[in-house]
Amino acid sequence: MTHNRPIWPKAAAAFVQKNLTGHKILGLAFAGLLYLICLSGAATVFYQTLQLWETAGAPDAAFSAQGVAAAIADGRLRQPKGAVSLSASLPTPDLPRLTVMAGETHLAYDGAGRFAGKTGAPATDGLCALHYELNIPGVAGLILVGIGGVAIVALLIGGLLAHPRIFKDAFVWRFRAGARLNRSDLHNRVGVWASPFHLAIGLTGALIGLSQVILLVAGLTFYKGDLTAAAAPLYGDMSAKAVEGRMDGTALTAAFDALRRDFPGARPSYLTLNHLNTDHESLTVWADMPDRLVYAEQFEFDGKGRLSARHHLDDGALGKQIYSSLYRVHFGSFGGVWILWAWCLLGLGLTAICATGMDIWLLKSAQKGKSHPRLHRLWVGFVWAAPAAMCAAALASLIAGAPFAAVFWPALALISVAAVALPNAALASILGRATLAGLLLMLIGAHIARFGAAGAAGAALWVNLSLLAIALTCLLSTLKKA
Repeated sequence: MTHNRPIWPKAAAAFVQKNLTGHKILGLAFAGLLYLICLSGAATVFYQTLQLWETAGAPDAAFSAQGVAAAIADGRLRQPKGAVSLSASLPTPDLPRLTVMAGETHLAYDGAGRFAGKTGAPATDGLCALHYELNIPGVAGLILVGIGGVAIVALLIGGLLAHPRIFKDAFVWRFRAGARLNRSDLHNRVGVWASPFHLAIGLTGALIGLSQVILLVAGLTFYKGDLTAAAAPLYGDMSAKAVEGRMDGTALTAAFDALRRDFPGARPSYLTLNHLNTDHESLTVWADMPDRLVYAEQFEFDGKGRLSARHHLDDGALGKQIYSSLYRVHFGSFGGVWILWAWCLLGLGLTAICATGMDIWLLKSAQKGKSHPRLHRLWVGFVWAAPAAMCAAALASLIAGAPFAAVFWPALALISVAAVALPNAALASILGRATLAGLLLMLIGAHIARFGAAGAAGAALWVNLSLLAIALTCLLSTLKKA
């Protein structure tokens, strides 16, 4: 005789209640932080596309060893006095730009290495910094984001354990059952359906953020502040063999020829010329490796362009390979545009979970006679202020070159606090969506005005069309009851 046993084990009521209480307290404590991290992360998935959008006037380039050598030669002459290294971002199919960094200035070159003017994507860089470290310099931001990743994992596990009807309710969604039940179903269904992805994102985010803190602490504690020495057990010796002389164009071309000959599938994406303008220059090249998940393999070349060492990030110890693969797993940069869209949408799902969690508590409290109207309006204002402030920061960057963080944080605070002065949360939601739509339309207009036809072609066109679709969706949603 067989018995039908439930897939999800039945838990005692006291166990469920304790998990619900812990889930609620942790969620309320981290709601704002996690919302910002998840929202910026969903957008940062397309950081390369956003870079192309923000540098729409820069020339596209295909990789050429001779072109890179010419760009490096020109970039040497434009480096600030006292520079100890020179870095360049090399053209790849996903980001076909050749850019040399001269201090804080980015220099654009065409495929032949001819100088094409100054370039840069400060808004995209600011958005990425918001996700990585909340625009906080030093280690404090990394710690907060790393803790946020741990909190996401804890919330997901706690939420699953506190859901005894996880399979029975898997497809229950009460659209017309009132705001609280509607948001509860959205929160629970997305949380359950996408939990494997969200756990992976939380774990990789926590490891990426906290590992940098661990390296910093180890460097300060055991290596007298030498972070390179602290990272050596993971990455290996990062210095190439010294050879008298400077690395000229012939040596640079020889390095790329050696890389192509010894590693046919390697695709160079970044380089750093070390010990700049000394008699023992060397070269570090980062290259994407075929059929490998690691972010990039690092190759070291001496001053004559001869391969000196590689770091074996793609075929070394298992722990090294796992650590080097965290970035691609976290951002979905391993399977083309459809994976990127999947990661973006799943990231927005996690953002919705963060937003609705606070909503559920506020609505439930109001039903129990313990309403928090000011906090409710502030939260609704914050939810819409975050994307609106991102648009305001990007707009200020396009028009006036303003730093992202200098505009984002004041705009976030201003819009959030302004919502408190409104009569109710519903109006705050409507005006928040209208504000976001207006800023999106202004951002599209400013981009087209600055870049002209280049703003309506290639990646820039797709970004502007996506922004337009979001703006129209926000405007249409204001016509319905909030």
